[in-house]
Amino acid sequence: MKKFLSIIIMLVAFMAGAAAKGDKMPQYDITGAGSGTEGTVLVKVYVYAKSAKDEELKRAAVHGVVFRGCTGNASGARQPAMASPAAEADNAAFCEAFFAADGQCQNYASVVAGSYDRVKTKKGYKVGAILQVDKTSLRKELEKAGVVRSLSSGF
Repeated sequence: MKKFLSIIIMLVAFMAGAAAKGDKMPQYDITGAGSGTEGTVLVKVYVYAKSAKDEELKRAAVHGVVFRGCTGNASGARQPAMASPAAEADNAAFCEAFFAADGQCQNYASVVAGSYDRVKTKKGYKVGAILQVDKTSLRKELEKAGVVRSLSSGF
């Protein structure tokens, strides 16, 4: 009976650890990839992992557009939607839910077909793709949640 109970406890601990790891924001790099259609931005995102799914690429793209901005050519360079480096910590509850593995951030990015790239590194792989981020809808959602000031709010 003790063996059975200890096995159950270890399984629960393992599943809790796996679930927590799935919600952790992956390590990523983001650069501008040119201009998209009206209200969108194209970004090239590389996620460092053994294998990266579309969901991780989307999370990284939206996170990068909101908090980091991206470098690139003149048409691809973008400032972050939230300039404050502390904005993510100040809005931790919203960000945790929004950027969860199955969070709402998935609705604001889409992978451009045929743009996948995979590079072997010392620690695993650097998996990348070009993504189109709907910046207009994303900004409206962030304004509605009170995370970003409205552009019409003035100075």
